[in-house]
Amino acid sequence: MSMRLSSKDQYEQLLNDYDTWMFDCDGVLWRGDGIIDGVSRTLDILRSRRRQIIFVTNNARDSRQQLLAKFRKIGVKAHMASQGSHGDHQDEIFSSAYATAVYLSSVVQFPQSKKVYVIGMSGLEEELKAEGIACAGGTSPEDCTLDPFSLSDFTLDPDIAAVVCGLDTTITYTKLSKAFQYLTRNPGCQFIATNEDKKSRSSQRAVALRTWEGPIMHGKPSATMMDCIRAKSVHPSRLD
Repeated sequence: MSMRLSSKDQYEQLLNDYDTWMFDCDGVLWRGDGIIDGVSRTLDILRSRRRQIIFVTNNARDSRQQLLAKFRKIGVKAHMASQGSHGDHQDEIFSSAYATAVYLSSVVQFPQSKKVYVIGMSGLEEELKAEGIACAGGTSPEDCTLDPFSLSDFTLDPDIAAVVCGLDTTITYTKLSKAFQYLTRNPGCQFIATNEDKKSRSSQRAVALRTWEGPIMHGKPSATMMDCIRAKSVHPSRLD
């Protein structure tokens, strides 16, 4: 049940009740290329109280490094543990691409000997590789071609153990065909989607209609996104 806070005591109680605060990005932190009034002050208060801040976005196109550049451009402070210069700071940016990579590496413990076939863009590939997951497809020129796809010229890679589907502005029949082959011919091959929205739903449905099975969905507000945040969070027991 939601309620409007009207007193200082109510705000203090809210700040004391929660260690971890999660924020959507587009329309919450910024609108277009401009920061929303009050955002900087709110984040400063939370940081002064040593509260953990997590930024959550269904952006599967960009890597966290690319998203961090946008945070800086707009004027929103955000940290990434991989930067190294922030000492004990934890990852604060959780995109659906990163959550998908963490799900594979930390939640299901995807075997290092296996690979994923990607329907998606460079940001998704970057996050998967950063988690030690080998990729095929994606931005490969061989798969971004508009040339006809023929099964007679296709060699099934037995090491492909998952198909990961995200926003792909260079979606091709070749990518869809290969994804279908892996999902139906490689035993146990997982079908995973970074998130469900209008921009990425068409490619997900195209694969799902051919396999008759829907994907494991990531991104907000799915439970798997929360699993990934718990896997990297400082205060996993206080994520309510």
